[in-house]
Amino acid sequence: MSEYDQVYRQDHAYFGTEPQPLLKRFTSGIPAGGRVLDIGVGQGRNALALARDGFQVTGIDTSEVAIRTVTQVAVHEKLPIALWHGNFMDYRPVEPFAAVLCFGLLQTLSRRDGASLMYRLLEWTQPAGWAFLTAWHVDDPAYDEVHSTWETVGCHSFRDRDGRYRTYLARGEILDLMFGWRMIHLWEGLGPEHRHGDGPSEQHGEIEVVAVKLDPNEVARRPRV
Repeated sequence: MSEYDQVYRQDHAYFGTEPQPLLKRFTSGIPAGGRVLDIGVGQGRNALALARDGFQVTGIDTSEVAIRTVTQVAVHEKLPIALWHGNFMDYRPVEPFAAVLCFGLLQTLSRRDGASLMYRLLEWTQPAGWAFLTAWHVDDPAYDEVHSTWETVGCHSFRDRDGRYRTYLARGEILDLMFGWRMIHLWEGLGPEHRHGDGPSEQHGEIEVVAVKLDPNEVARRPRV
């Protein structure tokens, strides 16, 4: 059972109903009608918006409640969304995507699983395909508390007693993790105050990325620092 199952049962718009602002800003770069993968589809705020705009969307999530919720809306509106219940590491796409979305997932993974995710983003995207990603960096307001109360299991990576992870990236580290991509948009800063459902106000050190997959010849010519 996913930790979000109960959350999604209690609040039908836990992360809101509007798509991620980063996605809204750069959606026009995705080829019209292209295939889009939403890793961590949640309650569908991004996937549904894209499907309504004519994109062919696949959403994956570990929450059975999330999958059921998005399926119900997709069937009711006759939207082109395919849903897959499970962990992204067990997912096997039949063909690459024009764009892959990965919002709010990287900070919940261990260093090893995060590296696996970044590899999959590259492998699952077609040539000149797009990646949309957010993560947290070490200037996050909660970093010091997590560092002092959770077990350290890697570089800026921590695990609590329930086995949950918080992994923060150093400033500029995302460029090393996305070596095979050309950056369209990269921002690192302090995000806006917000809340999820009835929870407390939050604010995070955020990293926003929009990138296009490089041709292999371009990657080969790139110098490594």
